[in-house]
Parts: sequence; structure tokens; C-alpha cells
Amino acid sequence: MTASDILTPETLLLLAAIYLLGGTVKGAAAFGQPLVTIPLSSFVLPVPAALAISTVPVFVSNIVQLVQNRHEWRDATHYWIFYLPLAAGMVVGLQALARVDQAVLLVLIGALILVFVTTQSLGLRPALTHPPARGILAGSGLLSGLAAGTTSFVGFPSLLVFTAYGLERRLFALITSVMFLMSTAILSGGLTVLGYYNREELVAASLCTLPSIGGQMIGQRLRNRVSEKQLRALIYVLLSGVAVGLIVRGLR
Repeated sequence: MTASDILTPETLLLLAAIYLLGGTVKGAAAFGQPLVTIPLSSFVLPVPAALAISTVPVFVSNIVQLVQNRHEWRDATHYWIFYLPLAAGMVVGLQALARVDQAVLLVLIGALILVFVTTQSLGLRPALTHPPARGILAGSGLLSGLAAGTTSFVGFPSLLVFTAYGLERRLFALITSVMFLMSTAILSGGLTVLGYYNREELVAASLCTLPSIGGQMIGQRLRNRVSEKQLRALIYVLLSGVAVGLIVRGLR
């Protein structure tokens, strides 16, 4: 697919549907949008293009989430040590992105998603207690940054660590929104430097923002009507299917 193919009506319609779904997941679970949108977009776009298009909708959706949960900022100050290693890891990981074959990227992304889903579904979490240990936060930030820079997958092991602390839902939403905002800003800058963020990707990213926000509003309503356990089970099934598809595609 060439850059001009990204702006065809068929591709844009498909991307809009993907970001509507991703926004719904985001609104329902407070995380998971890039875990859905980037892998699904990668079935029709090159991985770097899928990464580039994700940046604007993900950034906007997390601004919304940050504003909605801003009153939790006092409790979130314990977690600021996480973000600097995250940024450093992403800078290193982005250098690897330029060198890794696309098929390898697909397998890596799929494998990381499966690891995340497995650990969450089985409740395999480290026994962590408050106050959060600086070393654990810094280490998980660095590992998450390396994974995010190379594959865009910022959720492992960071989300595993945050859920292990048993955070209240609004505090979890605030901490993860800052994480995704920072990683998205660094990712977009890195993709621009690497030459992956061009006019076509920017136009598509902007057009995908509206369905993303619409999906987020739908997801927030679902969150109030469906139990958290049911929502997470549905999301994990969706992510597992996407991950297996990516691995199969990468191994062909």
C-alpha cells in the first residue's frame, strides 16, 4: 500500500470503524485503545503507518480521560517516578523500530498482547503493597518504554504493576492517561524523525479522532451498565483474537 492509498474512502471507512471500536474499549476499561486500533489497522496498513495514525486519536482520548479524572492528582504523585524511565526507554526503543522487519514487529506485538491478556486473565500479579516502591515503578517504566518504542505496546508490564496495586478506578484512569499521553507524544516525534509521519497519516489520524471520541462516550455508558468483570472478559477475548491474527500474519 502506498501513502495515497491511506486516504481512499474504503480505507478511511475501515479506519473509522476500527477507531470507533477502540474508543469504546477505552471508555469502558480506561485503557486498551491502541491495543485494539494499532493491531487491527496493521491488517490493512504497514505497521509504521498504523502507529502514526494512532497518535492523534489516542492523544485526544487520553486528554479527555485526564480531564475527567484530574481530581485524583494528589494520590497520583506517588507514581511520577514511573514516567522518566518510560521516556528514556521509548527513545531507545524507537531506534530499534527503524531496524526491525515488519513481520517481526507483527509477531512481537501479538506476543506481547497475548502475554498481557494471559497475566490479566489468570490474575498473575506480583504481590505489591502501598506505598509503591520507587524501584518497581522505575523498572516497569523502563521496560514499558522499551516495548512501546519498538512495538507501540506500552501496556506491559506497566498495566500489570498498576493493577497489582489495586488502584481505585479513577486513579488508575488518571495514571494511565498520563502514561499514554507521554508515550504518544514521544512516539509521534520519533515517527516524524524517522520519516513515517507524513501528510497522509496526519489527515487520516485527524479523521479518526471523531469516531474515537464517539466510541469513548459509548464505552463510558457501557461501563455503567455492565459489570467490570464482563467488560474485561469481552476485551480480553477481542485482544486475544487480534493477537493471534497478528502472529499468524507475521509468520507467513
